[in-house]
Amino acid sequence: MEGYVVDALPGDGHVTLILDGNRKVDVRTTFPLYALTDEPERVMEHPDVVDHEEEVWRDLDGREVRLHRYELRNLWAYRYVSRKVRTVNRIPTVLSQALARLGASPFRRVKVEGGRVQVLPQDELAFPPVRVATVSTVDWYGPSTSGTEYVASVDGRVLRGRLRDLNLRADVVECSGSSCDRVEAAVKIRSEEKRSPVSVRGLVEWSFLSRTPLRELASATIGKALTTNEAWVALKRRVVVWDVVPRVEKPKTLGQLRAADKGGLILFPKVGCHDGAVQVDFSSMYPSLIVKYNISAETVDACRDLTTEVGHSLCLRERGIVPEALSWLLKRREALRSVDQERAEAVKWILVASFGYLGYRNSRFGRIEAYELVTYFARKTLRAALDMAGELGLQVLHGIVDSLVVKGDRALDFPSLLQESTGLRVKSEPMEWVAFFPRGDGLPYPGRYVARTPDGVKAKGVVRSNQPRLVADFLVELLELMGEARDCGELRQVKGKALELLGRYREKALYGSPADYVIWVRGVPYVRGPRGFYDARRGYAGRDALYYENYLRRTYEEVVGWL
Repeated sequence: MEGYVVDALPGDGHVTLILDGNRKVDVRTTFPLYALTDEPERVMEHPDVVDHEEEVWRDLDGREVRLHRYELRNLWAYRYVSRKVRTVNRIPTVLSQALARLGASPFRRVKVEGGRVQVLPQDELAFPPVRVATVSTVDWYGPSTSGTEYVASVDGRVLRGRLRDLNLRADVVECSGSSCDRVEAAVKIRSEEKRSPVSVRGLVEWSFLSRTPLRELASATIGKALTTNEAWVALKRRVVVWDVVPRVEKPKTLGQLRAADKGGLILFPKVGCHDGAVQVDFSSMYPSLIVKYNISAETVDACRDLTTEVGHSLCLRERGIVPEALSWLLKRREALRSVDQERAEAVKWILVASFGYLGYRNSRFGRIEAYELVTYFARKTLRAALDMAGELGLQVLHGIVDSLVVKGDRALDFPSLLQESTGLRVKSEPMEWVAFFPRGDGLPYPGRYVARTPDGVKAKGVVRSNQPRLVADFLVELLELMGEARDCGELRQVKGKALELLGRYREKALYGSPADYVIWVRGVPYVRGPRGFYDARRGYAGRDALYYENYLRRTYEEVVGWL
């Protein structure tokens, strides 16, 4: 039997591989358990323990650790034994480790013959040929677990209809509410239980790159996908993956704390509209710095190959676990960007989390000093970029952590020179004009702007998920209107048309449909009624028209009223 591994179910002395098309085949295997015990023979007394080896591993500090590896017939034995002895190397999961040894990790192309698995060649960047679908039930206010209608996306094709008419088959389905009962799939992902911000295709990508069954990631956070990737590197090096890694932050004086405990560098933007600017971004800056400077729990303060002004040093003699794991993810994301932006975005989420997990107290491969070093090098890199911009005679309009907006005769030369100087990947985007907004008190918004680029209008921090649908729709049309302006002079002439647009939406605030007034806050739909906010799931009970009118007016003033 030949196909792509979609799922796997552990059995007694075997694992059942579920291939695309919901085809099943059994493969004989055992499941590894790593233990710290002074009485290894007692574990062998369990009838489902079939083999035992003593192995020499090491911890993150390089100290020798003697482990006992037991091969178990099933996961029931694993659960029983792990309660009796101290078990390590639980991540990657025991099922993932068993599949990896067979060569049958998720979404790999395999051939199973005579109970043996043969790994077949496949295009590493192409999405595996499995049928993927997303189904959600909807009500008048939007997605609802109790809705009686559905919206489905099957391999990019959108379907709608009554829930009672739904009949769908796929390999992987993300579903909500009672729609899950009306679809057939090898793996069902319930939207209500999903804790990750990626799509179902993104979860398939996580499953592929972390070699973890999709079911185990369906309700997991980004941290599991990240930690699992790091744990694979540790296991390859025979470094013990502990359940809990007790680390105590080094004592610091107040002066040392002020020097080390800082975030990224943020500049106040120059309020107003500017013609002919260029935005320059460091691509995946924090993960790239981790790789460049070999920042990992076991490399920080291990030796003084590289010293810093914040009191921490780095050891460069051996590549760290975190840098090695991230290096592959950076290459993977870059390769996917021109192939599948949806999956590239899923990899980006893991890279974004990699920095935060360095300072997370429960991280198996993190350490607060490593976290502080990343922000230190980020500030140092952005300051070097500011110095270079000054030497080239450029005007810096804005700067925030990993990005600069500059203007000047040599602005187009700046990205390549910066990349050559820093060794980090730099991307740039020319802007015909860019507008930075003031707040009500006159100070600028560091994270909000609108610009016109060769690809169309670009906005950040303007349309937000917690705005009423009425306001979000108004902003989308307003941004399209602003995008028609070719320079700042034309942008200032937009105000007349923007006022007409505002008038149409203020009328909509009075006579719109109930769905226009919905505001989503943490997954709950609300409507502002005459007596305050109420849960839209209980039914529509009117709206406070004045509230929505004022919301539209304030939004207009923030975006174009200052022009």
